[in-house]
Amino acid sequence: MLAYEELKGAGGREVWFRAPRYEARKLFPHLPPRVGVNASLHKLHDISLGGIAIVCNQSAEDIPDVGEVIPLTIQQAGYTIFEANARVCRRESTVFGSKVAFTFVNGFVEFEKLLSRNVQAQIALQSALFSGETAQLVPRDYRVFCADLLRVLGSYRDLLDENMNLAKQFERGFDLDGAFEACEARLVQHWRALWRTGNDLARGVMGNREVLEATKAFTEVVVTPVMRRGAIWDRSYAKPLGYPGDFEIMNQVYDWERRGTNVYEMLLHRLGLEVAECIKTRMEVVRENIGSVVQDKGNARAARVLSLGSGPAREVETFLNSAGLKTRRVEFTLIDQEQAALSYAIEKTYPHVLSAKGQARVQCLNMSFTDILRGTGGLSNLPPQDLIYSVGLLDYLADRRAQALTRRLYESLGTGGLLIIGNMNETPLSNMWPMEFIADWNLYYRSHAEMIAWTAGFQPAAVWTELESTERVRLLFVRKP
Repeated sequence: MLAYEELKGAGGREVWFRAPRYEARKLFPHLPPRVGVNASLHKLHDISLGGIAIVCNQSAEDIPDVGEVIPLTIQQAGYTIFEANARVCRRESTVFGSKVAFTFVNGFVEFEKLLSRNVQAQIALQSALFSGETAQLVPRDYRVFCADLLRVLGSYRDLLDENMNLAKQFERGFDLDGAFEACEARLVQHWRALWRTGNDLARGVMGNREVLEATKAFTEVVVTPVMRRGAIWDRSYAKPLGYPGDFEIMNQVYDWERRGTNVYEMLLHRLGLEVAECIKTRMEVVRENIGSVVQDKGNARAARVLSLGSGPAREVETFLNSAGLKTRRVEFTLIDQEQAALSYAIEKTYPHVLSAKGQARVQCLNMSFTDILRGTGGLSNLPPQDLIYSVGLLDYLADRRAQALTRRLYESLGTGGLLIIGNMNETPLSNMWPMEFIADWNLYYRSHAEMIAWTAGFQPAAVWTELESTERVRLLFVRKP
């Protein structure tokens, strides 16, 4: 036991105590509420006794300015569970949207009441989704489809549970690897058929906003909690770094490991990897092009390669690991707005840079994508590049901004340089239903013509698109004269 004189408080800046701030994904783990600002609903990022932060959609146009006082509400399933007037105290623009922080001016959060009202709203939502007007908005064939999906998944879960219990009953071990391998191929086959049907049904509701929102809400209540037992589904839905598709999700796809505390969880994770496989295959296309550019340019001088939205930059790591540069040289510039992603990239590439003995260099720029779009970023301080690629960023951008960024990157190419832009492709087995309806991960899906249109006025030496092996990502190639 400590004497009173031995008890220690905080030190430095931490002596200024602030009320705890809670992340929305932890406070509301199953179905985070939305925040009503003006006429729009936005994602709740975090909340404290005296304020909140939200993340607005990239296309939102009615975001208040710093200093403005507005009424806002916290809503769960269409029910208001908190309301107050709030002043905008901070606003930060990102390529994924704006992050806005508010301070309440005429109220505060009573967390016990907030959580109680949230539970009541979720119960009301479930009642509405299975009876009444809201239930009628969700197409009957979609509800039947979700039931079929849960029946298929449940049959595998029950079979695995039964055999594990038998093993325990007879005091025998249970072969986790053998059970996984016995189920994997068949379940993936079932999943791909369901996935294709999900896409067909999802496209049928896209033209009606009210029906779309009801159908997505139904999915998040009925299907999402089941899928979140798989690691990649859980992180994709929770978005712990505040945005979708973070570098840890990329690493899960690249590593392709079994994750979970039991076989069923491992299988659900495997289904998520099946959806996200195009992340890995698009990276392989980029790595091949890195090799071609280094082969062509890296003898007379170092080939210059820039990655925008680099994430963990596994293509750079694996290229350097197997390149055997010999007399050729390469300089990589990795740009990302997430410091943790750049830290990972530097840590993994550094040993290969050392072993290259001066033939390779990797530098990282922690820059806002929005600043690059505005022309205020540091691209102008870099020498002309031989290869620039961004394969996981532009499918978050509306066409106008995507075209502006494509032009900005094209202008940063040197003579004969190559630009590669990746974007999700519209196809019968696209990622649209599993990502948007299950994981609340929204992207733009684009065709050959839509991506080619971004290059209007460029006068390139060549422009074309290709599909990676899954055909779920389309890659735009633009060659500078």
